[in-house]
Amino acid sequence: MFEKKTTRIIFFLGSLRAGGKERRLIELLTYLKKKGNYKMMVVLTEDVIHFPDFHKLGVKCTVLEKSLSKYDPTIFYKFYKVCKSFKPNLIHSWGAVQSFYSLPAVKMLNIPLVNSQITAAPPQAMRSSFSKLIDNANFKYSKLIISNSKAGLNAFSPPLEKSKVIYNGINLNRFKNLPTSEEMRSKYGIKTPYAVAMVASISPNKDYDRFVRVAEKVTALRNDVTFIGIGGYCDGDEKYKELVDLTESRPRIVFSGVIDEVEALVNACDIGILFSNKEVHGEGISNSIMEYMSLAKPVIANNAGGTSEILRDKVSGFLVDEESDDELAAMVLELIDNQEKREGFGQKGREIIENVFSLEKMGESFEKAYMQALSSTGYEVETFQEVYSNNF
Repeated sequence: MFEKKTTRIIFFLGSLRAGGKERRLIELLTYLKKKGNYKMMVVLTEDVIHFPDFHKLGVKCTVLEKSLSKYDPTIFYKFYKVCKSFKPNLIHSWGAVQSFYSLPAVKMLNIPLVNSQITAAPPQAMRSSFSKLIDNANFKYSKLIISNSKAGLNAFSPPLEKSKVIYNGINLNRFKNLPTSEEMRSKYGIKTPYAVAMVASISPNKDYDRFVRVAEKVTALRNDVTFIGIGGYCDGDEKYKELVDLTESRPRIVFSGVIDEVEALVNACDIGILFSNKEVHGEGISNSIMEYMSLAKPVIANNAGGTSEILRDKVSGFLVDEESDDELAAMVLELIDNQEKREGFGQKGREIIENVFSLEKMGESFEKAYMQALSSTGYEVETFQEVYSNNF
């Protein structure tokens, strides 16, 4: 057996704020760090890190401060200089803008680009002509284009010969040794026997209005259920202010804002909900749904983007389309009242995560992708094949 060869990779994204693709990258870094044969650097364009676990990894992080505008052209050269210094074997980008910023380094330094910018499945009408031009340039110069859902590939239509789907993987160790449900319920003001959570940023992509309407219907009928919204928002956001104002007269509808203990709070709840705004957004593979299922919680979510690729209707929860608010409220109450169904859906969801969406499966798939991207560069592919053949 040959000795393992160290592969140098730059991961390029906007920030590490709380979000789905950011969590996915943290999981991948965790996996690769344990392998021991990757030299990694994370490059950001905003100095925002919401994940304490990232600092524990010991991966070098560089921030390219923008000095001009949202689309600062100086980043092209700044990123090129980072690549000249670090000498990566691969660039792995995690956003359309970052993929575009990387193109001079990709072309001038002959570095393969693995492009993971497809993380959702937006309606075609929501994609501007400018965005499509950027996407076409990115896809042309990418060695591989990776989507986290089949729906994402259908939405963006990259060249199929260099595109593939790698589903999100989740580190199940995150859900061990959590604080007790009693502790979390007390901390966040949940005083009822049952609780329903929606983990999602307060943004146009998520349908918190629907969540609130369903919550109002259920809490009007029952006094034993609390609904809690968990997720980030922009300072001064009018929607968040509206939601918080609403809770003042409805003590069984709660909004936590950004917290570091999402897993523990979801674990203290009984049902996970995700309503997406299908008019403007389609999910890739939602990290929120993955977290619900990892914690063996039944899920109610609308059929937006790739959600049908992870949530099995009437097996691990309810996949909904045009159901009325009354029908959705009835689904919540059915799961509350039927413990056997609630726990059965939850256990089936956990099995789906273990079998399809594990961190190991995602990590191995990315390693294969890296090997494929490097195969045409003269990199010692035989080393990879010899070392990893038993694992693949």
